[in-house]
Amino acid sequence: MRRTALLVGGALGVVAFGGCAETPAGVSNLGLNLIQMSMTMKSAVDPNAYYLFMLNTVANNSAGPTVLAADTPFLGNGLATGSYDYYVEYHQGQFELFMGEPESQGVTPTPAQALGVPYSYNDSSSVGTLSCTLTTGQINPAGNPALTQVEMNFITVNEIVLPGDVPATPRQSCGVGSDGTQFLTLLLQNGNQIVDNGIPIETTYGGQPISPAYQIVNFSANYQTGS
Repeated sequence: MRRTALLVGGALGVVAFGGCAETPAGVSNLGLNLIQMSMTMKSAVDPNAYYLFMLNTVANNSAGPTVLAADTPFLGNGLATGSYDYYVEYHQGQFELFMGEPESQGVTPTPAQALGVPYSYNDSSSVGTLSCTLTTGQINPAGNPALTQVEMNFITVNEIVLPGDVPATPRQSCGVGSDGTQFLTLLLQNGNQIVDNGIPIETTYGGQPISPAYQIVNFSANYQTGS
């Protein structure tokens, strides 16, 4: 597995968000450490597809979330493989945070646990952009050591096919790097950081072109320390 990390120190990179944004009423980001994520597709999103912000909080420096290979049997959750423990899913107009396990051939993952909505989110799906923000507390239970880094990937899947199901259409999926096998590392211990699309995004999946609604053309993730 190839691994790529892009880190830019200094001032926080600001992503311009449009559309409908939601933040819990009466809540400010004062004192919170925030992970802000955004991805943009080549066209408006498909409301019936799955758009995933995949996160691995275990700082093992060698594994992160990756796209399922095109010829992977449908044996698990149908989302992604590699290493991850949390993800934000956008599907049918809804953002939701989950705790879950990657798909591994021959292993049935424990069902994902729904944890509610992200700290804030932005639905600009009509122009192909989806954005959300998590607090580090949402992906690091109280009492655990402070997170030092998060490995992540931005993944799209047109259809989730579970064991025993027969896909009605060819599977389409997109992620960072060739065949979605790369991932990003966002460091959390050195103040504000940003990772962005300075590395390639796949344009084919299983040798076939990816449809515009699932093809990622831009992505970014920011870490902002509270003040």
